[in-house]
Amino acid sequence: MHILDQFSIASLLVLLPAGVHAQHDAPAPPEEHARHEVSALLAHTHVSQGIDVNGDQSWLVLPSWGLNYNYWLTPRWAIGLHSDLITETFVVTENLHGGKEKPVVERTKPIAPALMATYRPFEHWAFTLGGGMEFAKEEDLALLRAGTEYTIHLGGPWETSGSLAYDFRMNAYDSWTLGLGITRTFR
Repeated sequence: MHILDQFSIASLLVLLPAGVHAQHDAPAPPEEHARHEVSALLAHTHVSQGIDVNGDQSWLVLPSWGLNYNYWLTPRWAIGLHSDLITETFVVTENLHGGKEKPVVERTKPIAPALMATYRPFEHWAFTLGGGMEFAKEEDLALLRAGTEYTIHLGGPWETSGSLAYDFRMNAYDSWTLGLGITRTFR
């Protein structure tokens, strides 16, 4: 036998067990997605129908907080409770009345929880839709809420997000909220 033939046979015997062993490696099981998430947001709520301290119509920018809980049914769909708290007392005009004289509504630090459905079609983007109530000492108002969020994974169970939501309060006023948040996920 030539040295080249001996080298070929030796190489085949050395490499063959490695190839056979590689065929028996099972694929890693897919990682389960986090089912629960809790978010805290620092936000500003914008109201175009506001009344300033002089009684003139004015655009109001009000400090607010958000606290959201989501339960992820699948990696793309979640249901949850999203609550906003405006930290100031303010006055607005009702937006659904015709004519010059529109009723004025005062709101004292309202809290607005809403049952929300969330759809995440892409890795970072999510869209929300739902309804709830806004509670204040003057009057409770039904609302519809739609929004979008952009999330960035920070590592481990932590994410940060930017959110934009629009609230339509039945027979009262509309607002939109822009916020930044931090999220903790749980399995």
